[in-house]
Amino acid sequence: MPANDNKLDRSGADGKHDVVRNWAVTGIFWILALGTLSVAQGVFVPIITALVLALTFSPVRRALGGIGIPPSAAAGIIMISLMIILGTLFFFISEALQEYVSDAPTFAEEVRRELSGLFGTIEPVLKAGDQIEALTKQGEQQTVALREPGFVSVMTQATPAVISQLVITITLCFFFIASGDMFYEKLVQVMPKLKDKRRALAAARTIENQLSTYLFTITAINAALGVLIGCVMWALGMPNAVLFGLGAFLLNYIPYIGSIGGIAVTLVTGLVTFDNTAQALLPAFMYWVLNTIEGQLLTPILVGKRLKLNAVVVFISFALWAWVWSFMGMLLSTPILLMAKVVSDNVEGLESFGKFLGDRDDLSSSDSRLMKFVFRQKKDSVPDQS
Repeated sequence: MPANDNKLDRSGADGKHDVVRNWAVTGIFWILALGTLSVAQGVFVPIITALVLALTFSPVRRALGGIGIPPSAAAGIIMISLMIILGTLFFFISEALQEYVSDAPTFAEEVRRELSGLFGTIEPVLKAGDQIEALTKQGEQQTVALREPGFVSVMTQATPAVISQLVITITLCFFFIASGDMFYEKLVQVMPKLKDKRRALAAARTIENQLSTYLFTITAINAALGVLIGCVMWALGMPNAVLFGLGAFLLNYIPYIGSIGGIAVTLVTGLVTFDNTAQALLPAFMYWVLNTIEGQLLTPILVGKRLKLNAVVVFISFALWAWVWSFMGMLLSTPILLMAKVVSDNVEGLESFGKFLGDRDDLSSSDSRLMKFVFRQKKDSVPDQS
């Protein structure tokens, strides 16, 4: 008997070691995967962006095919239309930003003065900092100052990389769309069983339908929000209301942080533009009201519950992909999360992970009874302090 007990203890210890080893290997894999995605973002970002765009425009390609337009011609029509839209947006944004970039030093000084006037407690700190800086300059020897690269030089250095990735994305997206249903055919061919073929096709079509529905709906909502915010900013006397409308349209693609950034910019601009504090705070307040109505009422109704995701998971995904791929990661975080949920819902063994990624569902009767029992037990176990 003791020998058998030793064998059982040894097998149990080996099982624990196997679990720890598996977790360690999984952790190392994800660390290496995220590191590779971060280092090689110049390769992966265009591919993922092109794939998302191709899946989004697949229903449009099928609609054009229904009236006799072949996939290659449909891809050309879609990409030319997309480039015209993006070029128009870039034109208006660059025209509006040019004035702000040229007046950036004056604007920054006005922001500092307004904030110091609004929060008078920081004025002594600013004065003390100026006095310390003046004292350090007395009697100092001539030194050579190394300046950081300015905004123009940074943009000049970054432009070739951005243009090259944009060209790769557009070209790859064109080939994805022009290939038609070739990838669905390949997916059917590589699956060994009929059940696997059906499951793979169902997952692929679900990703396509939900992604296109989500992005088209969100784009329409963002466009309406941008027009409304631009009109409100114009009515309130804010400078360059067109830029605020375009900014609201683009920033609303970024979960949570986009609306916060838009409110912050509106608040700072209002403080600089208006002398009256109430009048200066009103544009930011209206921006917040419109974003709240859109986020809490309009989007849940139009997007639907079947596309709703866990809010905490959405923010974690946003933070993760923003760290890995910077600005493009912010834009792609929600589509990637949506695709991950659809794949998890349709792959055997990952259903629980897909349920975790989704929004709150109604509990079953047994789960509801278990929750009530557990929390009632915890409540009853707390000693009475009276």
